[in-house]
Amino acid sequence: MFDKDRLSDSTWTEMRTYSVTEAKARLGPLADLALKKHPIFIRRGQRMLQLVEATLPEPIPHYPEGHFAVSEERAEYLNSLPIDPKPLER
Repeated sequence: MFDKDRLSDSTWTEMRTYSVTEAKARLGPLADLALKKHPIFIRRGQRMLQLVEATLPEPIPHYPEGHFAVSEERAEYLNSLPIDPKPLER
């Protein structure tokens, strides 16, 4: 069954798998261990799940409509600039 001593930070040295039933009963402590980078694996039949902390991407900033708009004069100026034949070799 579920070994409560395995949940202490100082004694956790090996990977252990839990059934869904075991993990469900102790989800809070298992989540705490996963947040501390301990490997947590959950069996569901023949398949395995891993409980890990998610890394969320930075949010995409919202700009108002027209934020990147360029006036016709500015566009003409930018288009009149010479083309750099090797822009990545600087």
